Amino acid sequence: MTVCRMTKLEFEQSAGELAVCRALDVPEPSILPAKRLQHRLSFRNERTLYKRTSSLSGKPIISIYAPEARYPIFSPEEWWSDAWEGLDYGRDYDFRRPFFEQFAELQRQVPRIALFNVNPFNSDYCQQAYNNKNCYLCTVVKDCEDSMYISHSNRVRDSFDCDYVQNVELCYDCLDSERLYSCIGCENCQNSHDLHFCIDCIGCSNCIGCWGLRNQRYHVANTKVSKEEYERLLSSLQLNKNSSYQSKSEQLRQAAYSGSNRLVYNINVTDCIGNHLINAKNCEHCYDAYEIEECANCTWIFESHHCAGIYGMGTSEWVYESVGVEKLNCGAFNTFVSDSGYAYYSDLSFYCRDIFGCAGLKRKQYCILNRQYSPDEYQTLRAAIIEHMQRTGEWGQFFPPALSPFAYNETVAQERFPLTKEQAENAGYGWRELEMKDYQPQKLALPDDSGEAGDELTKAILACAKTKKNYRITPQELAFYKKMNLPVPRLCPDARYQARMERRDR
Repeated sequence: MTVCRMTKLEFEQSAGELAVCRALDVPEPSILPAKRLQHRLSFRNERTLYKRTSSLSGKPIISIYAPEARYPIFSPEEWWSDAWEGLDYGRDYDFRRPFFEQFAELQRQVPRIALFNVNPFNSDYCQQAYNNKNCYLCTVVKDCEDSMYISHSNRVRDSFDCDYVQNVELCYDCLDSERLYSCIGCENCQNSHDLHFCIDCIGCSNCIGCWGLRNQRYHVANTKVSKEEYERLLSSLQLNKNSSYQSKSEQLRQAAYSGSNRLVYNINVTDCIGNHLINAKNCEHCYDAYEIEECANCTWIFESHHCAGIYGMGTSEWVYESVGVEKLNCGAFNTFVSDSGYAYYSDLSFYCRDIFGCAGLKRKQYCILNRQYSPDEYQTLRAAIIEHMQRTGEWGQFFPPALSPFAYNETVAQERFPLTKEQAENAGYGWRELEMKDYQPQKLALPDDSGEAGDELTKAILACAKTKKNYRITPQELAFYKKMNLPVPRLCPDARYQARMERRDR
């Protein structure tokens, strides 16, 4: 057993994690996995967006960095342009000073990209997003189209208010599901269509309030009914009316929850410990992942193997203690390094190889603190820096809290590990006071039935029934509600997301 150097609690090392540490020649972990996850999450802002100006052009932009952020912030187009060069910020390593102190100075000077929004088409208000079309306020998504308020999902079309779903179309308010069509309020369902408020149903269709079914059709509360009876019952629910949608959906969900008793929702896994895994083998304490092998203490990763201590990763191998990396081959202690190899203690770098302590580099090799060396010089200096970090106690530790570019309450850490301002600051994290806004009162009365809503609704300012925040209904959104016979939501997108996460954590 190992004693956590932060909490003084004992914990058992994961064999898979130790194997990755040995392969990458880094020290074994000395902190509880949950505490390390909390720390990594404090470096990732997924949902907090700001309006500010570009530090390069002065043009208005949308950014995950607050207007008073201490870094230069460029729009994605500016950041990827030839208007600046990461090597211009290079500096020599000073063996008289700690590594993290020197890296912090470099990090504060190098421009940061306003949003991680790669190849968007009419999808400007998306974060940690790749190859999306006609999407709005979607986060951590890839290859999605004509969708809104989606998170942690891939290949989603014509869907709204869904999280942790893959390959779904015409879905609403669904969680942790794959290959669904025209489903509403479903959780942990696969390969199904036309389901309403079902849990753990696979290969099913035309079911209402069911749980644990396999390859069934026309069921209500797990009871077989005729097609005619099913259609009559579905019509009687009047899900198009807000007055009945809320009560009926909650009633059906509770019935499904009481019937469903699976402890984990894994599909095609071999020798794994975790939940919401698809096609996984020999993985320990992994969650929300698919197509993975020989991984440990990882969350939200896919198509990867031999990785440990990761949050947010795709198509990578032999990676340790990192956040938001993609297509990385061999590396440790990185944040947002992609399409790269043999990267250590680096941040926001792409298409690089053999880098150590770098930030904001593109297509570079053999660099330390953004200064380029010959291959032999690089290897010699790298070894000397690691020896220096071993003496200072920095080697093998993730970036300290002060190096996060975000306040704690802007990040996923606050969502998963909520802290008060005092608790966060005592732990060394930053905190940002929320801006006090005067929300406008709602003047338009929402129709009970979305079918009765006119175009004036898309021009009105609405007020969330829970938070009082203002929000709008777009024409695309209203058309979806009418098509799916759903009521116009009385809660703002953030409140709806919070409600889904509460269901997920029940």
